[in-house]
Amino acid sequence: MGDRWIPHCRVSRWAIALVRITAGLVLILALIGPRESGFTTGAEALQSESDAEGIDDYLAQVRAGTAAYRAQRFAEATQAFAMAATLQPSEPLPYRYLAELHWRAERYEAAMQAVGSLASAMPDAYFLDQVGRVFEEAGLGGLAIVVYQETIRLDPQFPSARYNLGRMSLEAGELERGIAEMQEAVRLHPDFPEAYQALGMAYTEQGRYAAAIVHLTRALELQPDLVVVRNHLGRLYLAQGRLEEAIKSFRVLIKHAPDVPEARHNLAVAYARQGLQDLAIEQFEEALRLRPDFHAARLDLSALLLEKGRVRDAIDTLRAAFTVAPQPLETGDQRDLVDVHYRLGVAYSMAGQRQEAIQELEAVLRVQPAHGAAHANLSRLYFQLQNFEQAWRHARRAESLGLPVAELLAALRRVSVEPP
Repeated sequence: MGDRWIPHCRVSRWAIALVRITAGLVLILALIGPRESGFTTGAEALQSESDAEGIDDYLAQVRAGTAAYRAQRFAEATQAFAMAATLQPSEPLPYRYLAELHWRAERYEAAMQAVGSLASAMPDAYFLDQVGRVFEEAGLGGLAIVVYQETIRLDPQFPSARYNLGRMSLEAGELERGIAEMQEAVRLHPDFPEAYQALGMAYTEQGRYAAAIVHLTRALELQPDLVVVRNHLGRLYLAQGRLEEAIKSFRVLIKHAPDVPEARHNLAVAYARQGLQDLAIEQFEEALRLRPDFHAARLDLSALLLEKGRVRDAIDTLRAAFTVAPQPLETGDQRDLVDVHYRLGVAYSMAGQRQEAIQELEAVLRVQPAHGAAHANLSRLYFQLQNFEQAWRHARRAESLGLPVAELLAALRRVSVEPP
């Protein structure tokens, strides 16, 4: 998908931090719980003292494991947390660390066993789902998937885990699996805008545009300020030639997000296709005001200006690209500026400024030697300047690249001798 963006399920910062807070509470409760009882018998006192010693040993191992983990002494941390789990098998904290440590060491079976033990110690779907998010944010996507799967096993009706598992599947390119999980998420929770958004993007990638529009529309009904969704919906309408609906979608988007240059650009494209050229120019210019290095908008604006015969305005618009381009240029910027050089060469040619046109087209070939259209245009320019040697060279190169230059070659044969 061109601009696919599958959002994380909306969870506040405190919710994400719940995993860490819960772990701290576990330690506190473990420390003070057995010591808050009232009067005890002698046997109970002995048992209480034994329990306290066991908890102290457990806490000592947790502290040792945490210190080793922070110091990146992972083998030592694994040993300490394994001992802590042996001392207090019902506490979830050691299993959370063991799952991560085993996974990082590529002991995947042991990591999955730790996740199972974590679920047994804390059989709460919300808690496990947040643990999965913590692992995901730590770059442990595979382990996060294991946790989400365990969450679903624990509670098949929990929609967030379905969503997170589906999102990760879609991001990995597993469309069918991702779609199935998202469908289950919206079945369990019909008012889940992010899941409808994800489905809409996935259906777009499959070419199922009608289904994509239905799900993106539903996402917007639930949450009208989803900028990416409204922009994508407008682009779908644009691709289908439903220009009035596209324009309506982009105009609503601009009301919600007036400073998004892509929205201005897309609205301009829709206006241009609808024949509303002046409105299109206005939106192209606004997109460039918001983002001066938006070369796609600059190229589209210059094409529209050339179409309207405003050649000098088109030249000025294109030349401005070089004042906003970063230095040094990255690969993407170089490709964008190749297109600017080419369009500028065409504009100079239309203005009758042949030398300037040649200079721009030669700049294209220095970066992209196999640019067929640049070779064809250079051949025509050199033909006009009666530099037939260069005209033949570029015409033949254009022909070898598949450009339709038969008429140009015939014209050259009429006025010059074809070189061997």
